[in-house]
Amino acid sequence: MQLTVLFSISLLTVTTLHAQVDTLSAGRHQAQYRIEVGGLAASTTRTPFWLRANQYGIVPANSPGGLFIVGANGRIGREIPTRKLQLTYGLEAVGVFSKSSKVLLPEAYVSAQLGKFYVYGGRRKEIIGLGDSTLSSGFYSWSQNALPMTKIQIGTNGFVPLGFTNGLIAINAFYSHGWFPDTDSIRNSYLHQKVLFGRIGKPTWKVKLYGGMVYNAQWGGESRYLGNGASKNGKLPSSFDDYLSVVIGRQPTQQADNDITTHDALNRVGNHVGSIDIGAEFELKKWTLLLYDQHPFEDKSGLTLYNLTDGLYGARLKRQPTSEIESFQITQILFEYLTTLNQSGARLPTGQDDYFNNFQYIDGWTRSRQVIGNPFISPRMDVRPEVLPTQSRYKLFVANNRVQVVHMGLAGVSASGVSAQIKLSYSRNYGIYRAPFEKAVNQFSGLLAATWPLRWLGDTELNSAIAIDYGNLYSNTSGVWISIRKRFMNGSSSTTRH
Repeated sequence: MQLTVLFSISLLTVTTLHAQVDTLSAGRHQAQYRIEVGGLAASTTRTPFWLRANQYGIVPANSPGGLFIVGANGRIGREIPTRKLQLTYGLEAVGVFSKSSKVLLPEAYVSAQLGKFYVYGGRRKEIIGLGDSTLSSGFYSWSQNALPMTKIQIGTNGFVPLGFTNGLIAINAFYSHGWFPDTDSIRNSYLHQKVLFGRIGKPTWKVKLYGGMVYNAQWGGESRYLGNGASKNGKLPSSFDDYLSVVIGRQPTQQADNDITTHDALNRVGNHVGSIDIGAEFELKKWTLLLYDQHPFEDKSGLTLYNLTDGLYGARLKRQPTSEIESFQITQILFEYLTTLNQSGARLPTGQDDYFNNFQYIDGWTRSRQVIGNPFISPRMDVRPEVLPTQSRYKLFVANNRVQVVHMGLAGVSASGVSAQIKLSYSRNYGIYRAPFEKAVNQFSGLLAATWPLRWLGDTELNSAIAIDYGNLYSNTSGVWISIRKRFMNGSSSTTRH
């Protein structure tokens, strides 16, 4: 999802646990191509928070900067109604021009759908969890904030009804194995990921209940920075038996396996991060109301709800735009509250969960130095130096994971087809338990974005956004983004999103 996700009005009620893909109707080989050219500028050399956050890691941290994006989504072969197997693909390349220019590949995958199931290999844009996928501050453990991971994944195509329940209960699940990119601190590490969600209520019901779990783990690898208490000659457990320990959450013993370290024996193999999600959806007269909670966990204390008050709490109202729009119509309203202050308390060993930090995986829950989960949990490099405690010996990658965030989002569309979004976020930041800030640090970040259809140029859009940061956590800055995006097709078929 390129930066223009800010301007999309395509909303999901409950985020499906596989990526959104362009699918096209009849034809030998149908595909949609897109090209986008854009640039950003700011009042300082730092890109404002809401121009960069939740953009799949493609927007540069430094301003000014530019993006050149080309992409394609399509189907391989002819669509035949009687054929159950369908093959699709996606590819997106991004040229980033800033202080350090580079080429990124957010998407490059091939997917096979067979009935109610799919399997894919490669990189695909995903947001995983229960909640609103468009205006959210960011899902707790797997948001759109970092560049997608390379993985192999098998799962269900959305919610699949269980036949013996007559459609009353449906499940949405996937299982995947992936690869973290090498960094200076860790090499050859893996991703284990499994997700299971259930729904009670048929799709036509006025009330539906949801619940499930997102479970991620980084495991294996080697690091030259780890001593023998945390590794065995720099190597972390990477055998198939270690993989099984990661999958089932088994606590190993040093006597049972020679590659198990003292750290692993006291904890678990790997860095485990996830959330327990619950929600309810209500069909009102004109609106749909979604309530949700994503409860974080990183160890047994989180799974046993010692950190009960922590979580991402959300309420989203949504409606489809009507044909009688006279000027501007609001289509979505979102309120979220994120709190991560508890972390199972300050006492060790059960407390100080230290979200997104890890003793073995020094870069924490990040990919290419960007947080994989909610972006309001801040890396050290994003925080003002004068805010960081100078006397602490702890220099962990994530310097601020005890936060309170109040977030509001608004989306709408005008009679002329112009769509707009507003994001307003206020946070209080406390650092981490081991290295707290001297006092609570306040921060405001805001965004106003719009997409303008250029019908005289065919399927073309002008995207624009302004954003501001004001407070003491980040350096104060304001900035603008402008881009033009053009779509092409190799046939006359229309597209749908699923």
